[in-house]
Formats: sequence, C-alpha cells, structure tokens
Amino acid sequence: MAWTELNEESQFSNEIIRSKKGLHVIFKHSPRCGISSFALKSFERSTYFKSSSDSLWILNVLESRDLSLQIAKDMNIRHESPQILVFSNGKVIHHASHSSIDADLIQEM
Repeated sequence: MAWTELNEESQFSNEIIRSKKGLHVIFKHSPRCGISSFALKSFERSTYFKSSSDSLWILNVLESRDLSLQIAKDMNIRHESPQILVFSNGKVIHHASHSSIDADLIQEM
C-alpha cells in the first residue's frame, strides 16, 4: 500500500469526513524530526501497512501546517507530530503520537 498525500482541506472533508466506507488513517509527519521519521519507517514496515486496504494518508506538517492545525481543532485533539489519526464514519476512533503509534492496534480495529 502507498500513502496518499493529504494537503488540502477539501480532501479531508470530502474523502475522509464524509466517507462511510472503511478506515481512513492519517499519519502526521515532520520530515525534519528524527522521531517522526523513525515512527514513519516503523509504521511502513508493519504488516498492516503492507497489506491494508484502508485509506492511508500522509500529512507533511511543515508543508501543510494550517491543515494539520485545523484538523486538530476540528477533531478536538492536540496537534502533535508524529501522530496517527484513525477515522471511521467521519469520526476519530483512535489517535496516538510518538512511541504510542502502533500499527498492530489499527490492524485489530
């Protein structure tokens, strides 16, 4: 599976919030942060990432900071990076940051 870049509010509202199908996973990533890069690589090595049919989105918090902050505000979740947000039926059903990001937990949902 490959990431789809999330960089526009319309993508978020039309393809994630309004979707009634499957899970949508957003990985908020800062390419300048070693911890974020480690978490991303770890996630990408997971069985879940390699075999998932869920929608997998990556949001570069440096390039799309306003969008990242807006999502945090709209979902009432503190903005962090790295951070994973899992959506189902337009609602966050799981979120985690830093070392708490665990692809195995998402795979079990």
